[in-house]
Amino acid sequence: MNLSIGAWGWKHPEWEKDVFYPDDLPADWQLSYYSNEFDLVAVPASYWSTEGYGDEEWLDDVDDDFVFYIEWPFLQLTDFDDYKKCAQFCDSLGEQLAAVLVNEQNFSHLSPDQHQWFNEVTQIFNVQQFGVCSPQGQLGCVADDLQKSELLKSSDLLLLHSDSSENLRDLSKRLTALLAVTESQYIIVANESPEIERVKELATLVELLA
Repeated sequence: MNLSIGAWGWKHPEWEKDVFYPDDLPADWQLSYYSNEFDLVAVPASYWSTEGYGDEEWLDDVDDDFVFYIEWPFLQLTDFDDYKKCAQFCDSLGEQLAAVLVNEQNFSHLSPDQHQWFNEVTQIFNVQQFGVCSPQGQLGCVADDLQKSELLKSSDLLLLHSDSSENLRDLSKRLTALLAVTESQYIIVANESPEIERVKELATLVELLA
């Protein structure tokens, strides 16, 4: 089993002040520091939509084998300029863009214009619809529903919702069940503010399962 582990974003205040990032680490060095320990990251839509395309030279901060998954926020895209900005952002990542992630719940609420943009995006980039696997099931599929989830089976990415409220034994059982029915090569702890210790623990569990 060859799996890579990452997190939903890397700009988390909870990771600062020596929790993960050294206290004196400049904010614009955080991605480089993160990439020394993890091989991939999911980029929340807010990272590019609020800061603007081209504000950061992310590829200069990571190795050539580091990969990005980009969240595509359909419900926030209201005009063609926003669409073009996101497409330019994705294109700038080149081969290090693993996929554009489309929330399956958002996908069902697309306007006609957004459907047209989506069709164009799928012709340019690798696009994956996603749900999030959580212990309680409120964010997507759970282990009991895995056999019904063609979306989960076919994706090379597993988005996993977990925090310290889920003990490691239960996480290990759930991870084993998930990996038995997926073809995932990449796992992302997809909490909005993931606990860095849980991301590290997941990486350790994957090593043990391997």
